[in-house]
Amino acid sequence: MGKRVASLEAHRLMPRFMVLPAVGVASACYGAVGLVGREVSGPTPEIDSLGFEAADRLFTAVPGIAVPLSYATHPVAVVGVIMLMAVVAHRVSRPRVALLAVFGPLAAVAVNSWVLKPVVGRELDDYLAYPSGHTTALVSILTVFTLVTASNAAPGRRLRATAGTAALCLVLIAAAVSAIVGLRYHYLTDTVGGFCWAVAAVITVAAVLDLVPGGHPALRHRRAGAYRA
Repeated sequence: MGKRVASLEAHRLMPRFMVLPAVGVASACYGAVGLVGREVSGPTPEIDSLGFEAADRLFTAVPGIAVPLSYATHPVAVVGVIMLMAVVAHRVSRPRVALLAVFGPLAAVAVNSWVLKPVVGRELDDYLAYPSGHTTALVSILTVFTLVTASNAAPGRRLRATAGTAALCLVLIAAAVSAIVGLRYHYLTDTVGGFCWAVAAVITVAAVLDLVPGGHPALRHRRAGAYRA
């Protein structure tokens, strides 16, 4: 038989203390995707008109920034950040993180484009709009950042580090979402669906990657200790 494929490092993407909260967040997000999708499959909700109006007021007051802000959701920027994350994770011997950086966003965007959008069938300017692919791509990357921060922060600083990372990510998401709504790429509810779908999809991919046994020889972790951050 050929040489056995090496297992991943023992560090898990979701240590034991994170499993139940992650399952709860993912379940809530999956539910939200379905509920919002059902609402937007018919007439356009009033909240979407209000979203357009709010974005218009913002970018009328601060003109010229909508297009630059939207660049954060463009494919070139997204692919570049994914590649950078994967390379850095590989260099520091964290193959699980490298795989999550690639396959988390990839799975989220692929299933969104090929399954969710056709199922819901919502259109904006003759293209399928729900859930927002722009939002899914950006939020999936930032979810990887937040998940890795939460699992690797020192126990006494874990809550502060995770909250700080999540708050920064939410600010970036809000800026990008306001831009793509203001530019009429998506309805506001499309971005809500994209946000929830991205979070749930990345957590699911992380859980699947954690099923691969950890046994990197440099770590010498026992199986019982494999859930250490």
